[in-house]
Amino acid sequence: MLRSTVFALLARSPRTTGTWRSTLNRSTNIGILCNRKQGLAMSANCSSQQPQVVVVTGCSSGIGLATANLLAKDRERRFIVYGSILGSLDEEQTFCETTGNALNDTLFPVRLDVTKDEDVEAAVAMVMEQQGRIDILVNNAGINTKKTMETMSMSDILGLYDINLFGYLRMMRAVLPIMKKQESGRIINMSSRNAIEGAPYMNIYTSSKFAIEGLSEETAVIGRFFNIWVSLIQPGAVSTPINETMVSSGLGGLGSKSISDNPDVHEIDRKLSMYRDHDLEWSKCPSITAEDVAHVVLRAATDVKPHFRYQTQEAVAALAERKYRDPTGDEFIDYSADRLRPFYGKAGHE
Repeated sequence: MLRSTVFALLARSPRTTGTWRSTLNRSTNIGILCNRKQGLAMSANCSSQQPQVVVVTGCSSGIGLATANLLAKDRERRFIVYGSILGSLDEEQTFCETTGNALNDTLFPVRLDVTKDEDVEAAVAMVMEQQGRIDILVNNAGINTKKTMETMSMSDILGLYDINLFGYLRMMRAVLPIMKKQESGRIINMSSRNAIEGAPYMNIYTSSKFAIEGLSEETAVIGRFFNIWVSLIQPGAVSTPINETMVSSGLGGLGSKSISDNPDVHEIDRKLSMYRDHDLEWSKCPSITAEDVAHVVLRAATDVKPHFRYQTQEAVAALAERKYRDPTGDEFIDYSADRLRPFYGKAGHE
């Protein structure tokens, strides 16, 4: 069977780890009726009667792992979390070290590659078999890049889209029919500051995040008629292993050297790429931790009427305000270009 051959749960079934979990499937219809009676808001009473079933992607490290841990270790035990990992449990050292007592209690690791249709289908089918519903999807799995567009191979570009965009899309396609049938649910998509600003030399990553925002907005509108709430999380700089992943994958790092050291890059591009190391605007948005972002995800998961967008830092919110106040977009393009102009002068073009 597909479920047994492609997709493996790396822990014992949550049905066997506590009596309250064994009653979840029997009480599914009660939970749905309770949600309907509450109208468009998720009922606090419902979540106190039974834990919310959450699927989080990209839990091997970083924001996904921090989110899975935060929800699974909730003192009120409001969540049962299925966190996706790529390797076997023996290979996922960081995951095992941080999950602690939540592992196999309220947090269940799942091998899932979001670029594979069969993995996604089997994962969702398994959660439904064990729990009878999915209340919250947190789409987080993703990779980053910093290169000039013309020096990236089409293979790398399509590979990034397959994770950052189509991975989100696969998960959403899988859970939306379930949530529509339940007439309740939440989808929380990890966006970025880069979905506000077309940050120089992060063009492919940025375009994937802009696409996620458009996909999420349409889904949010239709979702209102099914009591499905869609939220975007827009972090600024976050201290996670993603930079190391970029380097090891040949996608460049977040500093300027990935461009400035490339002999195939134009001189002007090499100079302009230095903005990230010296731009004062970036220094106004210091890095936060993955745990900080996870707490924002928790807000989106528990707010009675969640926002469509959550910025994780004040500087990101200020950037959004600047971006959207001019409907033509000209002011923001000028603002962004002006930030690069000093480095253009260093290339000898003052």
